[in-house]
Amino acid sequence: MRAVDNATGVNGTRLPIPPPIEASIEHGFLLEVLRYASTITPVPEPVVAPRILPCARDAVRAIRIQVRTAHAAGMTPRETMRAIEWVESGWMHALALLHTGNPCGFTVVLHGGAVAEWSVRPLRYLSMAPGISCPVNCPAARTELIS
Repeated sequence: MRAVDNATGVNGTRLPIPPPIEASIEHGFLLEVLRYASTITPVPEPVVAPRILPCARDAVRAIRIQVRTAHAAGMTPRETMRAIEWVESGWMHALALLHTGNPCGFTVVLHGGAVAEWSVRPLRYLSMAPGISCPVNCPAARTELIS
């Protein structure tokens, strides 16, 4: 009999044996959305929490959706035209960059001089899950960035 099998609690009951933890190196794409107070502000404020997406297409799709709705945040007319152009065709270049392992992004200047920036970069991270292989956004998985 193993020592683990003899584990007992304070009241003499057997303690459950935790499931083994499986660690694996996963590949994903880190999406960050930042807002700078002005074009000269060095420190950004995150607009939303960074997300890890499973594939490049999902990351670019998330940017396209957010850029389409960002005009409500107060883009200038020139920036609105740039955003429409990027959403319609510029995203293909971003997708190609991600497929080759390069980061990509899109930046617009808002009416008050603030700057909104969407960026995606490929990454590898350590996924630790209890005995199962979890997808990237699985709440049971604990992820640590490693590159």
